[in-house]
Amino acid sequence: MSFIKCKKKPIDIYFEQLKKIKGEKTFKKVYELSNVQLFGVIIRILKKRELSEDCLQEVYVKIWHKIETYQHEKASVMTWMSTIARNHALDYLRKRELPIQDDFELSVISDEQLHFLDEMEQQQNKQQLNNCLQQLKPEIMNILLMSYFKGLTYENIAKTFKVPLSTIKTWVRRAMPTLKKCMEINDG
Repeated sequence: MSFIKCKKKPIDIYFEQLKKIKGEKTFKKVYELSNVQLFGVIIRILKKRELSEDCLQEVYVKIWHKIETYQHEKASVMTWMSTIARNHALDYLRKRELPIQDDFELSVISDEQLHFLDEMEQQQNKQQLNNCLQQLKPEIMNILLMSYFKGLTYENIAKTFKVPLSTIKTWVRRAMPTLKKCMEINDG
């Protein structure tokens, strides 16, 4: 188990809820948390606000219908939705045979760029976690690293540190809220 997976963004939480039970309120929250970014992807391709707004509506319909196909191990929610937005905008462009601007390239936002953005986000999360871990006492940081990243049991960690098992559990229980708070502060 890693801390990065424990700290979910609001878009991820609402998207998971939506995937389980399609509800209008949850879909509205997903829309509120993602529409600016998706609109940005679309308008870079279509260049016209009105067309981009129409296309954005169609993108959300497509997301609604394809939500079951999302696989979190392949891409983040925003990467997945951005890819749908990009591809739909390109299709929208082709269907309407809109003139392509001189400065327009069909690969305005490539799959590689979306993957790169996802990797950058993961790197930032790792750096943020590392910074928060560094704020803990060294022995507590080592216990968390041994437990969550090396997969050692609390019993093995207690033997390594030559302290009672209950002490290890207490240290971890006390450290987790501090770590969580640090991650939330640095995420905002």
